Amino acid sequence: MYFSAVENIDKAKGKVFNIGGTMENSLSLIELFALLEREMGIEMQYKQLPWRESDQKVFVADISKVTKKLGWRPEVDKILGIKKIIDWIYSLAK
Repeated sequence: MYFSAVENIDKAKGKVFNIGGTMENSLSLIELFALLEREMGIEMQYKQLPWRESDQKVFVADISKVTKKLGWRPEVDKILGIKKIIDWIYSLAK
């Protein structure tokens, strides 16, 4: 995304863009925890609390502006993205 912004600086300067994975790459916290457990071989410790009125049930960033202005779209799916983040974090511990 950053390279696209630099390459299209006239279209990007002074603008704010939402970036995200779109609905196809969205995850709930429970889905994320299950993925982390599987990929890291751990058991997450958490408890579900009652819903609060102010909680958002779903949020997915609208990337239509950045797609239209800069041609940007996510290139890495959620599974590969999480795996790459885990690998990066483990590499820092070496």
